[in-house]
Amino acid sequence: MVVKEVMSLKPITIRSRDSLYLALNLMRKHNIRHLPVVDEGRLRGIITESDIRGAFLGDADHPSAPLNPEAMTVCDHMTQEPVAVAPGTHIEDAALLIYKKKIGALPVVQEHSLVGIISIMDILGLFVDMMGILHSSSRLDVVMGKDPKNFEKVSKIINDQGINIISVGMSPFKEDKNRQTYIFRLDLCETGPVVEKITSAGFQVISAMD
Repeated sequence: MVVKEVMSLKPITIRSRDSLYLALNLMRKHNIRHLPVVDEGRLRGIITESDIRGAFLGDADHPSAPLNPEAMTVCDHMTQEPVAVAPGTHIEDAALLIYKKKIGALPVVQEHSLVGIISIMDILGLFVDMMGILHSSSRLDVVMGKDPKNFEKVSKIINDQGINIISVGMSPFKEDKNRQTYIFRLDLCETGPVVEKITSAGFQVISAMD
């Protein structure tokens, strides 16, 4: 999956010479924390709620700036040349950038023009959707060896019962480093019959939730 499939289109923007007062009002009105700064169609920077909060408290880098949001301009407090990604960037790479740079959002740029924005909340929403957390579902935790054939066997058992696998997660199995726990999230079902099949095939089911 790539950024353009998840990003917010037509993000709210502001100009570099606009006031912090306007920036703050836009954030409050649209319930956002990041504003790309765009002049003449080109991305010039990004300003965040944290930037504005710091400016209102008195920025050490601008000791002479008046503490009047209507007189303070975005360009004096924005991040210039912000980290940005292209629409075709893989979601994993965008998420890694957000994590490493400790930022809340990434402008999405194509040929120097802003085409969208992707935030940590967009990525979290994608994760929640992929894991099926908001959907009524069942869950099986199965311990197996790391050979991919084991995963294929258990998946086939589940599918042969007419049960759809929504997502699969993995975690280490503390009692044996050569095995790991696979967390299967399934369409809502009665897990008893499939647990019996998996156990009969020689695998250990350590948790089952209908």
